[in-house]
Amino acid sequence: MIRRTFLKSAFATAVLLGSSSTTLFAAQSGVRVYVGGPIFTMNKKNEIVEALAVKGDTILAVGTRADVLKAAGSDAEIVDLKGRALIPGMIDGHSHFPNGAYRELTMVNLNVPPLGEVTCMADLQRLLKARADKTPEGQWIIGYNYNDLAMKEQRHPTRADLDAVSTKHPVFVRHVSGHLGVGNSLALEMAGIKEDSTDPEGGRFRRGADGKLDGVLEGPAAQMPVNKILPPVTDEQQMRSIAMDSMTYAAAGVTTANNGGSPTMDEFFLKGSKNGDLKIRVVIWPNGRNPKLIESYGKKRQGTQLDEAGKVFLGPVKLFADGSPQGYTAWFSKPYYKQLPGKPADFRGFPVFKSREELFALVQQLHDDGWQITTHTNGDQAIQDMIDAYSAALKANPRKDHRHILNHCQFCRPDQVDAIAEMGFVPSYFVTHTWFWGDIHRDMVAGPERAAHISPLKAALDKGITFALHNDTPVTPISPLMDVFSAVTRLTSSGKVLGPDQRITVMEALRGVTINGAYMQRLEDKIGSLEKGKLADLVILDKDPTKVAPETLKDIKVDETIVGGQTVYKRA
Repeated sequence: MIRRTFLKSAFATAVLLGSSSTTLFAAQSGVRVYVGGPIFTMNKKNEIVEALAVKGDTILAVGTRADVLKAAGSDAEIVDLKGRALIPGMIDGHSHFPNGAYRELTMVNLNVPPLGEVTCMADLQRLLKARADKTPEGQWIIGYNYNDLAMKEQRHPTRADLDAVSTKHPVFVRHVSGHLGVGNSLALEMAGIKEDSTDPEGGRFRRGADGKLDGVLEGPAAQMPVNKILPPVTDEQQMRSIAMDSMTYAAAGVTTANNGGSPTMDEFFLKGSKNGDLKIRVVIWPNGRNPKLIESYGKKRQGTQLDEAGKVFLGPVKLFADGSPQGYTAWFSKPYYKQLPGKPADFRGFPVFKSREELFALVQQLHDDGWQITTHTNGDQAIQDMIDAYSAALKANPRKDHRHILNHCQFCRPDQVDAIAEMGFVPSYFVTHTWFWGDIHRDMVAGPERAAHISPLKAALDKGITFALHNDTPVTPISPLMDVFSAVTRLTSSGKVLGPDQRITVMEALRGVTINGAYMQRLEDKIGSLEKGKLADLVILDKDPTKVAPETLKDIKVDETIVGGQTVYKRA
């Protein structure tokens, strides 16, 4: 519900800006100077200055009011912040832009409150049936973001539950993590998933106590047969999703989004950059297990600008080492704290790659080809596998400034923090897990000790590790300020603090959503901090984040978002 309302209001603003931006909010032909509020540069010294000048799409000057006004000239336009804070445009450390908007446009929202209205299986069935009742027989009914552990029954829906919705429509629902899905009998039949089907590499076709398929598909590989036959996304849907999610992200203060390992959308991003649908910048993380896709980039590598307008950039290649902790598919070195029904007592998840040898060979090949690599890692065993694979590649072929990334890096042990620091890897932490699933991780998934060390930001800082923060949207709504809130407070949704020793300061957290995100994606020379010569990607906040109570950080409002000197969002 929150995302739906937010998206509609943001898109309404997008329409307004698109129709009249040249007269309402566009920069003047000369120079614009911002004064009258704290300006967070996020430079190496974290300086807070009095004034900033923008000329065209570039920052002209930063510093004292007198110095900046002198550099700007007497005819400069003066913008009074009136006590509000100016920060660099925030950088999405990882998500699946514009998948959130596409889901809103085409699927059934199965989130639990406050993001949706599903509290139990009956609610889930009711919402799906309402869609089925107005959909021609034979067409797909697709739901997204069901959360089994937050529902009354604390279990996944099964094929029987979805058969009760419809036997005339193929029905498929995705878990909030994205790493599990469930199909009704018709969907399984159409996908060719049979009782004698063998589990794919890195996935499981779950079976009930009777040994028969129950419809739950664990891991992306198990969902692939269904994904292959789902209705293709139309060009119109792609472009509309880009336009809508551009404004959702901009309304959250994001000036650079991430398309992290989603099916390639290069041609649509390039089209959106040219026709104006893409309002913000985006970094593409191509799927590293798709050789044809990787080869299509030729000699282009991470940090390369792909369009004329400077909106689309190539990032590192993306791999997956495991699944989701809340989905019980993350790969741990020790068993889950409390096992779900049907799981053996020693169950600890499973890896995506069938062997470490296969993983090491692919990492070595990508590394030798000059790619920066980012890998989805949640469980500590998945993290260890990637530390080992990256380290082996570097030993065989040393490379300075590789910046290989551990994405999510959730259940990172203290010894692994040391290894990350030693090897120069870059974690991108999904720190809002503390809020959305912290209680579940503590009480069910991992237990108090392991859960207290998820996203160990303070330990990373103490070791000199540069890290970014992210929301993994559409798993959770895009909100870098929610990242800051979680990094500073580590509050769970029940109001408890998870791992108080891993809390960090507001300024340290802000770096995680600005300059560190730029560094991770090799764009720190262009964006991420407010310094002379960099692109004028700016965000105006209604409050100074260093002056509010920590528990209210997530409630700070974005008043205006500016990309390359042009306002793309302004709060009504």
